[in-house]
Amino acid sequence: MKKSLGRILLLLFLGLSLLKANNLATYKLFANKTTPYEKEAVTITFEATQKDHTDDMMFSLQPKKSKDYKIILLSKKSDNNQKHNAHTVFTYLLFPLKVKAILVNFDFIIHTASDSAIAQSVIDDHDDSIGINTHDATLKIKPLSLQVKKFSHAVDLVGDFSLKEKIQDTTINQYQSLNIIYTLEGEGYENKSFKPIHKIDGVTMFFETNTIYAKATKKGYKIKREYIYTLSAKNNFTIPAIHIEAFSVKKKKYYLLNISKHSIDVTKIDTSKLLDNEEYPKTKSFINIQEMKEFFIYILIFLSGYLTAKLQSTTLIKKKTDSKELQALKKSQTAKELLFVIINNHLDNRFANEVQLLEDIIYNDADHKLNNIKNKIIKGMKNADCSFFTTLFISTPACSRK
Repeated sequence: MKKSLGRILLLLFLGLSLLKANNLATYKLFANKTTPYEKEAVTITFEATQKDHTDDMMFSLQPKKSKDYKIILLSKKSDNNQKHNAHTVFTYLLFPLKVKAILVNFDFIIHTASDSAIAQSVIDDHDDSIGINTHDATLKIKPLSLQVKKFSHAVDLVGDFSLKEKIQDTTINQYQSLNIIYTLEGEGYENKSFKPIHKIDGVTMFFETNTIYAKATKKGYKIKREYIYTLSAKNNFTIPAIHIEAFSVKKKKYYLLNISKHSIDVTKIDTSKLLDNEEYPKTKSFINIQEMKEFFIYILIFLSGYLTAKLQSTTLIKKKTDSKELQALKKSQTAKELLFVIINNHLDNRFANEVQLLEDIIYNDADHKLNNIKNKIIKGMKNADCSFFTTLFISTPACSRK
């Protein structure tokens, strides 16, 4: 009996609170379209007007989160020119994410404060640390209903966009990199996973995006974004043609964004032509006194260099360690930065395994340890430096430590 009475009192209290809230303000909730396509921009307007003019009034509105849609606040405009006559318009941008009937719910709270409470807060709140004492009431509102339509076939972009390219060259040598930039511009749904091209077999690829602007408007996101690629390879390769399926919201029709393919010629450099194969000094069958003198001079120069290297080995190694390549490797903080340094310094052949691991991290979210990869590359660079000194018969302390 006590439990039943408690439930009745609770329902009565909620009913009275709701009735009181309904007497405080009125509202209008509507959308510019109720049958949008998936990921088509929808503008939602919520207009609240004070009904009870006894006290000062403020409104707060919060959309409920859902996997069915993405919603953001575009603007909140309050018209409080007349005392005790609050009027606020909330404007939201919504993108439906699922093809079905969806309901968009809001939490609407009405804050009221008497003139005396406001006057007292002005007196007490000298340091802005004390707020106005308000009475809050929640007004239950009917959810907005949207019937989301399905596309006749899959699309990559929803909105009105253009795609342009800027390619550096179509001929490089095996030690060079090719830069190509795709620029997407237009208005619609912001597809952050969009990429013009993906991995190409036999090509080392570095990818980065540059968002020039991405601003939310009533018609969707106004976007201008660059997709920057750096490509390198040892053999000829083809950048495939691009065919992006899209749906125009303005024209209500499907269209294609097309970019032609590019055949990239990779020329090989014969390193043997860069080496001097002439033997010096030339072998002779008899002893030349002048050449003997020069030989001993070379020996003395070499020994003095050897002793200098022994005495200043730390300085030599430090200079080698402080090379531009190593400095850039050490300063890189992310997998993308590290991969960029390797490619731009033509080290991808020497560290092919590490390049593969870095690409896995960047493009496949692999759980490889970046610090371990970075340290292995730096160690490999230092070992190469030590090999250089060893060929000159100089064994430095830094090289002897493993």
